[in-house]
Amino acid sequence: MPAKKIFAYHPLTLAILLSGLPLSAAYAADSASAATSNATLELQEITIDAQALENPTGQTRGPVATRSTSASKTDSAIKDIPQSISVITRDEMDNRKTDTLAEALSYTPGVIAQPGGFSRVADDFVIRGFNVGSGTGGILRDGMKLQGSVYDGGIEPYGLERVEVVKGASSVLYGQLSPGGLLNTITKRPTDTPLHEVNVEYGSHARKQYSFDLGGPIDDAGQFSYRLTGLWRDSGTQTTDTDDDRRYIAPAFTWRPNDSTSLTVLANYQETRTGFATPLDFDLTTSSSTRYPKVDRDLFTGERGFDHYNNYSTSLGYLFGHDFTPDLKIRHSLRHFEADLSWDYMQVADTGSAALRNRGQLARRPSIRRERSEGWTSDNNVQWTLDSGRWQHTLLAGVDYYHKTYDSHRFAGANSIFNPANPVYGVPTNATTANTGSDLHSAQAGVYLQDQIKFDDKWILLLGGRQDWAESRTYNFASGARTPRDDKKATGRVGLVYQADNGLAPYVSWSQSFLPANVFNANANTSFDPTEGEQYEIGVRYTPPGTTALLSAAVYDLKQKNSLSTDLTGNTVQFGETRARGVELEAKAEITAHLSATASYTYTDAKITDDAVSSRVGTRIDGVPYHMASLWTDYRLTTLGLPQIVVGGGARYMGTSRTSSSDTNEKVSAYTLFDAKVTYEVDRNWTVAMKAQNLANEKYLFCNVSCRYGDERALIGSVNYRW
Repeated sequence: MPAKKIFAYHPLTLAILLSGLPLSAAYAADSASAATSNATLELQEITIDAQALENPTGQTRGPVATRSTSASKTDSAIKDIPQSISVITRDEMDNRKTDTLAEALSYTPGVIAQPGGFSRVADDFVIRGFNVGSGTGGILRDGMKLQGSVYDGGIEPYGLERVEVVKGASSVLYGQLSPGGLLNTITKRPTDTPLHEVNVEYGSHARKQYSFDLGGPIDDAGQFSYRLTGLWRDSGTQTTDTDDDRRYIAPAFTWRPNDSTSLTVLANYQETRTGFATPLDFDLTTSSSTRYPKVDRDLFTGERGFDHYNNYSTSLGYLFGHDFTPDLKIRHSLRHFEADLSWDYMQVADTGSAALRNRGQLARRPSIRRERSEGWTSDNNVQWTLDSGRWQHTLLAGVDYYHKTYDSHRFAGANSIFNPANPVYGVPTNATTANTGSDLHSAQAGVYLQDQIKFDDKWILLLGGRQDWAESRTYNFASGARTPRDDKKATGRVGLVYQADNGLAPYVSWSQSFLPANVFNANANTSFDPTEGEQYEIGVRYTPPGTTALLSAAVYDLKQKNSLSTDLTGNTVQFGETRARGVELEAKAEITAHLSATASYTYTDAKITDDAVSSRVGTRIDGVPYHMASLWTDYRLTTLGLPQIVVGGGARYMGTSRTSSSDTNEKVSAYTLFDAKVTYEVDRNWTVAMKAQNLANEKYLFCNVSCRYGDERALIGSVNYRW
């Protein structure tokens, strides 16, 4: 767009007016000669690119993000990307007061999260019908793979600036991934302006939490800046003898010797001390009509002094960038991650004995696990921009590497009888079995090439290709067997976007993914082939002219080949295909100066289309409903003469779903959860707030093969001081 020239505004006023607008402008500034005797005003013309006012890895005001790095590894407008992306900004997380990554994503279309009893210990999601969790490599931190195991501990959302969800097959830029997509969590980084806040919270289950976030420049020249984020929580939960304790500290430091070079060092240490919500068969829950003994949502099924989940994780890395010219840039990043886990819990199951069941009794068995994960990851790329008049190319070429180890020692104890209606504790919890764990070493190296081609500022063609080499070595402690696996895979991506003058941006795309199956094939004495994903997507984005809003819609067809299943004898086998088709709608908008809203609707038809057992063909994927919807609004009561008060509220609907953990054909019931928050700004420094989650105290169940109860109503009050 040609530069618009404005000469009547003060620079600060003009910057405010242009904030968020995709245009360039020049403003008039007072020159030194303005102080002459005849008071002549001499105008200087300075160009400002308003698009640069949003940093895709920095602070964004409000819930509407317009730029992202996750889907292209370049600083790109979201409207230029031919694939679905949802961004949850820091402001949105603060407005809803999220305590887990699952809560941060709870209003995002196409994303299904486990309830709090599980999400406190792990980040595990279903996106477009497919599992996307730490164990699949789908949880990224600052564009790089993070954890080595699904149980490496959930990411603390208070340490994040934003969360970006890229939906569908996305292996071209990141290698091994589930077909469902990826989550890229962006760490809080040093700021150019001073930032200071301290928070104190108290709430349900004797919850006490203290947190702080400090940042800003260190020297007057602005070469050095820092960020220090910390959190300490001691809390109970709805389940007796199950805590929700966390400690988190994250220092960050940036050195910027000039405008073209920067080095940012990021580190964090996290402790998670809680309890594992034992998985239940659907028939053991109060939602089932079968004649099984029932385990209620607040019943402690473990053993005091035995059940615990203690995770200690650290990461240290850096992000380096240098611009040789405005058109030629290099980026290099490196990180080390490790986690130690001590994890004991009592497994609960029906023994299959009708006599035992008729007496209202179940069986419990101690599960004892000691695990350690470690990972090294690095990403290096060169970006070259070519401008030849009507054509512009943004070329990206890179190589990345990821190595992880996962050392898991697993033991079990003897069965004991448990009566949910009259629980008695104190049974032996010592191990009685041999070590059934394994030691996994795996590595992935990949090279990728991408070209974002823009023609006449209207058409954007995205082409991408990648070659991956993956290897793994697994040692089974029980059998002593060593299972090597080597795979290589090429993946591709093609997409086209059209930018209309009225704000519409329709697009079409095709993309691929692959994920090695690190599961031993006992029948062939080897491991299985990688699963392969392929997605076709058609969508449109719309930014109404003159507004701060982004409306998105997408229709997709997503398939996974070489899926794993079990045959009639219980052996793991590799079969043909799992398919998901769906529609996703999302709206994020600052409707007025006092009202903002986010809304979404999801339709997902996820089914097994080929299986070793013919009766499973055509059945729905566990835990994936046809319909989901959500709405959250924030309203400042200025029109009522109360501008210091902001009222927020939301609703989340989850439709009926299926679970294979039921002896009958019962469905998991639909439910709607209501959340609310009220904020009172005492003055420019002090803010008090009250949050209610699951306001109606809905008793709901989430089932994906096994089942867990959702959290009951929780009330949390907070005091925030900023200076």
